[in-house]
Amino acid sequence: MSIDNDLVKKIANLAKIELSANDIKMFSKQIGEIIGLMNQLNAVDISDVPGLDADSSKGHTNRTEDIVKDGNYIELILQNAPESKEGFFTVKKVIE
Repeated sequence: MSIDNDLVKKIANLAKIELSANDIKMFSKQIGEIIGLMNQLNAVDISDVPGLDADSSKGHTNRTEDIVKDGNYIELILQNAPESKEGFFTVKKVIE
């Protein structure tokens, strides 16, 4: 994918940032280099590399069980709240 100055201007406009002509030129070059590096990574053959979540049927897994070890301190947490209702913090409604 080619990154030209017009694309950098469009991205800057979407991000609501102002760029000088030098910045646009610099970012075009840098983003192009990053895309080039990403394309090199995409070319690497990883077909025989096991995933992060290995085959759990063999007892190998990188996942840990999600167990709540602490909690249920609603009263303790809400004691410092200026206002609360039914176990929740309450805040004033803000409409712009």
